[in-house]
Amino acid sequence: MKPAKNVLLVTNATTEEEIDLIKAAINTQHDMNIKLNLVHVIPSLPTCYFSIPSTVVLAERYYEEAEKSLTTIGQILNVGKSNQWLITGRIRNEVLRLAASLNAQFILASSSNIPELHKSSTLRKERNLTLIQSINNLVRL
Repeated sequence: MKPAKNVLLVTNATTEEEIDLIKAAINTQHDMNIKLNLVHVIPSLPTCYFSIPSTVVLAERYYEEAEKSLTTIGQILNVGKSNQWLITGRIRNEVLRLAASLNAQFILASSSNIPELHKSSTLRKERNLTLIQSINNLVRL
């Protein structure tokens, strides 16, 4: 059996159609061993905003919604909790850091997140990172 391909899926802004596309792609790749990891990045707010009570409530609500979304996508794609990551920070920094620590060969993201992830492609050489692709390009991989 071939070694597993580590794939990191950024769940921020993914649509139901994109999740269905990923599920179909995984189900058709019987000869390829794929280890799928999910990450959802919650943008960090400056600490000065946390003195406003309504901001704290909004931040908690966003966290709960992100966690629910990550869990739902994990169930659809059959990804265990140990391979689901909920991180706070800047999307490009956190995704690339996690991809490096997981030794991911591929990073999949919604097309709305691709420009942000490619901004730091200069770090790719330093971190030995891998291919960043839009979910819509799965058909071509």
